[in-house]
Parts: sequence; structure tokens; C-alpha cells
Amino acid sequence: MNLIRIAIITFVVWMLIRMVKSYHNRIGHSRRQERDDIDTMVQCARCKLHVPKREAIRKGNRFYCCRRHADTDRSP
Repeated sequence: MNLIRIAIITFVVWMLIRMVKSYHNRIGHSRRQERDDIDTMVQCARCKLHVPKREAIRKGNRFYCCRRHADTDRSP
């Protein structure tokens, strides 16, 4: 009878460990994806505002926060 109890307790503990590991793996994956979604920030050459690189306007090797700043900046 004691052997059956030990086997059942061992099985329950094993299942709990698997469930916790599975949960942590899902949480880790979603956190990695959040980090991947973060974009590099660049500074507008005219007003010094920081904007995500994917939203910035690029002219040469300079970045701008909007089309107006890119058009009005006369820097070489």
C-alpha cells in the first residue's frame, strides 16, 4: 500500500514539474518576442527628437522625425 502512495505522489510531483516548465517556456517565448518588437531609436538631425528607426525619414546618413524637417534642413 505504501508503494502505491509513493508512486502516485511521485507521478503528481512529476506532472506539476512538467506543467511549471511548460508555463515558463511559454512566458520566456513571449518575452523574447516583445524584445524583438522593440525598434532602434534614432535622433532627428534637426530637432533632436528620438523616434523609432522604422518611422524616421532618412536622407543620406541623417535621420529626421518628419518630412518637413528633412526638407528644410540644409545641412550637408
